[in-house]
Amino acid sequence: MPSPRFPATATLMDAKACPLDKFDALFGKITQERQIADGYFMQAHPGEIQLLFVVNGSPYGAGRLAADAFTFTEIHEFFAAYSRHPHSPLSFFIADKRLLLGLMVLFRHRPALQFTTDLVDMEEVLKKLAARGADAIVGIRAGDEWAISICTKGKPVANYFPPSGTDALKEPTPGEQLLVYVFTRPPGGVTVDVYEETRVGPAGDASLVTPEMRGRISEIFLKVAAKVAEEEAPRLEMETVAEAVVSEAAEEELVAAAAPLPLEEITGEVAVSPLPSVAPPPGPAPEAAAKGPVPEVLLFLGEKQLGTFPLTKEEFTIGRNPGNDILIDNVGVSRRHAVIRTSGDHVVVEDLGSANGTFVNGQRITKHELQDGDEILVLKHRLLFRVPKEAPPPPKAEIIADAGQKTMFIDAAMIAQAAGGKPAAKPEAIAPKLRPRLILPDLKKLALEEEEEVTLGSGPECKIQLSGMFVAKLHAKIVREKEGRFKIIHVAGLAGTRVNGEKISEHVLKHGDEIEIGKQKLLFRLER
Repeated sequence: MPSPRFPATATLMDAKACPLDKFDALFGKITQERQIADGYFMQAHPGEIQLLFVVNGSPYGAGRLAADAFTFTEIHEFFAAYSRHPHSPLSFFIADKRLLLGLMVLFRHRPALQFTTDLVDMEEVLKKLAARGADAIVGIRAGDEWAISICTKGKPVANYFPPSGTDALKEPTPGEQLLVYVFTRPPGGVTVDVYEETRVGPAGDASLVTPEMRGRISEIFLKVAAKVAEEEAPRLEMETVAEAVVSEAAEEELVAAAAPLPLEEITGEVAVSPLPSVAPPPGPAPEAAAKGPVPEVLLFLGEKQLGTFPLTKEEFTIGRNPGNDILIDNVGVSRRHAVIRTSGDHVVVEDLGSANGTFVNGQRITKHELQDGDEILVLKHRLLFRVPKEAPPPPKAEIIADAGQKTMFIDAAMIAQAAGGKPAAKPEAIAPKLRPRLILPDLKKLALEEEEEVTLGSGPECKIQLSGMFVAKLHAKIVREKEGRFKIIHVAGLAGTRVNGEKISEHVLKHGDEIEIGKQKLLFRLER
């Protein structure tokens, strides 16, 4: 694949052959002799591009670009690819920390908005960003060239353009620079990605680099890569989820949690909070009989659910030691990290003086009373607190606050009979069994049996009200078709409407479909 051209403060080395055994000497020359603390290596391999981000003179994380898909990876993965293709040309680009932040956001996060300038006016987007007043990072692609714009409080404050766009920097303000850059790109369309998540933390194995190990960086991470590959091999042969989880735990022991880098102290205008480090999965939790609905905690790593833990006793501990009820065996997690205490109808989570903290809904806590739907964060593991309902009445649609990065719990049990793409069975056969429900971002349910049309958007007239900078007043609607199926139709809005991660203009809903508008997610289900 052709090498992308990312912006840089300066090019120190451009596509030169560097044998892997010479990398450490090159790294030392750059970071110590020339005292260049920040930048990134880039290496083009067959079918993919690998980047290594360097912050404060140490490897901070890595990135992979393949088939236009960005992935933020562990550092050892950069060296594993390097060892497979040792003759691939290597480049090094000097970059300040704000530019590195912008580049890493491209690899770390998913954009809140994607559009082409053939369809959307860039000036209109900047106006909406200003009205929103939130921090954002904008990635602009024209052909193989990428540009980065850093926005604080909704306004561009720093632009980083490739060499072909440096003339735009002559404009007096960053906003005008960005508009001129976009409008002067060659014909054929410019792709723009807007990221509202601007937090970036180090890769999980970044802490392996210590002052004593300088000069042996490639050696260290090649050993890690070899050990990970050794542990991964049996996992690929495992057929059960439980066995796969065991293998992931073995891998996590190899990568220590990195101390977060306080980028916000350096970037000034851009608020950056490091993400927590990766932690491995838990062991089984004891179960006990309980009367009425028993609160439960669902454990996730990324989008993968690792377990469900009914809170059947007064105290549930979370930590690294095997004696904990929820085991997260990683050095970044304290031996006894946190505890969940149940007393009557009250459930409280308390941090036990952990080094890396316990967070609830994004806020660090000492003690917090949990409500249904609260999300607890311990490093990269998310624990969703749920209070099951025994027999909920048919809910009414209510105004929904912006759900942000909140993750919805999706029941793993699948109903065998799917409705999408097929005419419904006779009412007398299916009506008593399966009822269409829409699970809203706040986990309330909206029954669809009696609804002919459900409107979604930011306008007060919509049945389901959603917030967000790029959510239209009437953004989408769900309509009942003659065959009894439900179809979602995108009406307007820059954010688009996605089903199962794909942008749609219209889509016939089937059981388990996840609808995403802006940052908010809804789930279509057929329930008994």
